[in-house]
Amino acid sequence: SNKKFLNNVKKLSKYFIINLNNLKNEYPNIIKEVRGIGLLIGLQLYGDQSKFIKKLMDNNLLTIRAGENVIRILPPLTVKKKEIDLAIKIIKKVCKEYKV
Repeated sequence: SNKKFLNNVKKLSKYFIINLNNLKNEYPNIIKEVRGIGLLIGLQLYGDQSKFIKKLMDNNLLTIRAGENVIRILPPLTVKKKEIDLAIKIIKKVCKEYKV
């Protein structure tokens, strides 16, 4: 049902944001802020986001620029938990290798 679908979207977006905030705590010199409304998620970095976006792309995660140093992550509403886990893994890998 539609309600079930929307509840699932809410659950997954919450899950995504919690995990991104964990990354922010792990890499506080790279990630400044995690913003999110539903599955419209933004990561604000301390530096210019172009290099970071490029590295995410090299790891098969497509994101777009948005606003000041913000990376917009736009998963489809049909995203699965394991796809979110993969995205988190990729972002973490890029954070680990990223030189500020």
